[in-house]
Amino acid sequence: MSLPAWLTALEIPAGCISRRSSAVEHSRRFSIHPQSGDIIWRVQVDGCWLQSAGERKVDYLFWGQSASGRKVVLLVELKGQDFGKALQQIRSTLERLCKVADSQGIHTGLHQGSPGHDPVIGGGIRAYVVLSKGRGVPQHQRERERLRQRYGVLVRTSEQHLEVSGIDAV
Repeated sequence: MSLPAWLTALEIPAGCISRRSSAVEHSRRFSIHPQSGDIIWRVQVDGCWLQSAGERKVDYLFWGQSASGRKVVLLVELKGQDFGKALQQIRSTLERLCKVADSQGIHTGLHQGSPGHDPVIGGGIRAYVVLSKGRGVPQHQRERERLRQRYGVLVRTSEQHLEVSGIDAV
C-alpha cells in the first residue's frame, strides 16, 4: 500500500514511517486497535522526521483512515508529568505542519488525502498526551483552549495508557 500523498508532500523520510498502530516510551503507551478496513500509518516525529535538538515537537504523528472514509491526524506526546510542555510541543508541531503544508493545502484539507483541521468535517486533527502522572492538567486549560480555537485541535489526556478501538473512535 502506498503512502498517503500528503505524507509524501511533507518530505518525511521513509524510515520514519511505518504501518504500526501503537507507540511506547518509558511505560507510557498509545494504541489504536484497527477495525476492519482501517488504514493506519505512524510517523516517528521526534528524533527521526524532525531531528533538530532545539525544536519542540511531539513524539509521533498517526494518520488514519476508517473503512467509512473518515481521515484523521493524531499528534501523540508520551510525557512524564509536564503537561504544559506537552502543549508547547503540540503547538510547535502544528505550526511546523501548517508552515510546511500551506503550499500543499494540507492545512485547509484541500490536498488529496488530507483531513484538514476541522474536527467535525472528515475527522480533522486530534492531539493525545499520555502522562506518567496527570498533574498540572487543570492549570493549563487556557492553553488547551487556545489550541482548540486557533487550530481546531482537541487535546485529550490520559495516564500511562491510552487505547482507542479504530479510527472512528478517535
